[in-house]
This record gives sequence, C-alpha cells and structure tokens, in this order.
Amino acid sequence: MLSYLHAFHAGNHADILKHAALIQLIKKLNQKDAPYSFFDTHAGSGLYSTQGEKARKTGEAARGVLALAQYAAQDLNGGGPNFGLANDTGSEPKSGGAIPAALADYLAFVRPYLARDLYPGSPLIERALLRGDASHTICELHPQEFEALKENCAANLGLATVPKKAPHTQILKADGLKTLIAQTPPKIKRGAVLIDPSYEEAADYEAVKKTVIAVHKKWSVGIIMIWYPLLAHRAAEIENMLESIKAAAKIQNANTNILQAEFCVDAPQSHTEMSLEENAAAKAAAAVTSNNLGSPNAPRLYGSGILVVNAPWKLDEELDAALSFLSRVPGLAAEPSYLITKI
Repeated sequence: MLSYLHAFHAGNHADILKHAALIQLIKKLNQKDAPYSFFDTHAGSGLYSTQGEKARKTGEAARGVLALAQYAAQDLNGGGPNFGLANDTGSEPKSGGAIPAALADYLAFVRPYLARDLYPGSPLIERALLRGDASHTICELHPQEFEALKENCAANLGLATVPKKAPHTQILKADGLKTLIAQTPPKIKRGAVLIDPSYEEAADYEAVKKTVIAVHKKWSVGIIMIWYPLLAHRAAEIENMLESIKAAAKIQNANTNILQAEFCVDAPQSHTEMSLEENAAAKAAAAVTSNNLGSPNAPRLYGSGILVVNAPWKLDEELDAALSFLSRVPGLAAEPSYLITKI
C-alpha cells in the first residue's frame, strides 16, 4: 500500500533508535579505507518538517527528537553541547550524566536541521556520511515521496555535519525489497542495507522475512539492518519474522553475529484493538486534543526495534548506553524500557 506518509512520524522515538544506529553503522564502515555498497529500501522523501501540519497533528517529533535535543542541551555551558562526530567520549550535561557517543553523533547531525524546523530522513544521513566512493542505492515507490526524494537529495542544503563529497546515489522508483534481491550480491561485496518499510499490512512482515533470508544467502557478508515496529496486534507476525530470520542466519553460519535492540515508550497493553472506522475516529479526536498527546484509545506504536545481521563490533554496547539515556529523557516515554540482545 502507498498510503503511509512518514511526515506524520518523522523524528519520533523510533527514528531516534533507527537513525542513531544507522549513523554508528556508517561510521564503522568508514573506519576501513575501502569502498562499500549501501542500500536503503524504503527511503521516503528524505526531509520533513517538525512544525508542519502533519507533525503537529501527531506531536511525535515534539515527544521525540525535540524532547531529546532540549534535554541534552539543558544547562550545558549556558547554551548547547558542541557535539562532534569525531568525539567518542560524550558530553556532560547537568540534565542526566554523560551523553553516550551514539546519541552525541546523532544530535550533531540533526541539530542543524532542527534549527530550521526540519528533520533529515535516512537518505540524507547516508549521503552526508557515506564515503564518496560508496555505491549508494535508494528506493521509494510512493509517487509524491519519490519526486520529493529526488529534490531533497539534489538540494545539498549545506546542513551536513561533515562536509564531503557525496557518494553517487542511484534513486529508484521501485519496490525496495525486490530491488534488493535483484541487486545482491553487489559488485562491491562489503556493505550494508537498511530495511524499514511501513509495515501497514500483515503481508509486509512476511515479505521482509523472505527478502532478508534470500539476500543473506546470496550476500553472506552484507550487514542487514531491519527496523520493525512494536504493535500489540502484530505480535505474532513480528515474532515470526524475527525468529525466522535469526534461525536462517544461524543455519547458514552458526557464527553469524546478530544484534537485537528494542526501545519501548509504553507498555504493550497501551494498544487498543478497534475497527478501521473506530481507528479513524480516534485519530481525528487525537488531532484536536489541546495537549497533542493523542487519544488514549487510539492504537499506537508502543516501541520499535532493530535486528542487525552481521552486526559490527561494539554496536551493542553503543546502543545499550544510548537507550539507557533515552529512558531518562523527560516527555519521551510514558513507561520506558529497552533490551539489547546478542545472538
């Protein structure tokens, strides 16, 4: 389906997890002086407003990246932290202890965008941080999102933290999962892929499962990072997808490093089952609530996770520190919890 628009959700808690992990993954690829391939299967438009109508309807950016940025800058040297991608020690705000490196890097990248009421999606993060000799392929099937993606990738807003020559980016109006299968193994075997569909339908979980298993068989050295939502009414589909991918990877090579990280902002029971008509009514009611926190009856994402096949060294430690910090950010989570699992 092509009804999903990320503009309603850009900069939420799920984006923080996904993009903080993405930046660390790219940093690790860049540590070796050699080219690599990188795929992004569901690119979206690449750039979003944090104050536009769609963002204000959900309030997810306000309760996500904006809450984190405000907390991180609180009472630090009378201003904000001077985050740098080369600094792995973190900064020391009075608000809650050392900011972990993964979040410091993330905030260093997004702050210039936030200053202009914008939020960068994964394609802009990748174009700014991938090596200039990287092979970069991104896919988006939604017609309007695809046109916006082309414009945003070409704009070069000058907001990237690290000025550099951008990689050559192949932008395809295509099904990202089918394209990934068709283009792997890539000519440059070293590399990674980000897979983060909207998961609007139950069939999406099955499609991701089959794609990852097929791609890993053909491209055993590729790092595969799958983002997934945590939704109570999709618990069975989520578990089947994750466990099937883990099992297939271990059957192929028992020594495959697999990392699973989840961050929850609420309890699973916060989700309420309802019909499509009731869901639409609840969303309409949430849009007009004065506190912009949404209707308590609306089905919602209570958290999200990432599964990384061929996980890079120490990514688990970096995300553990990041999620521990996120759990203490005021206003970001009603009932925070997280897990980090190495398999």
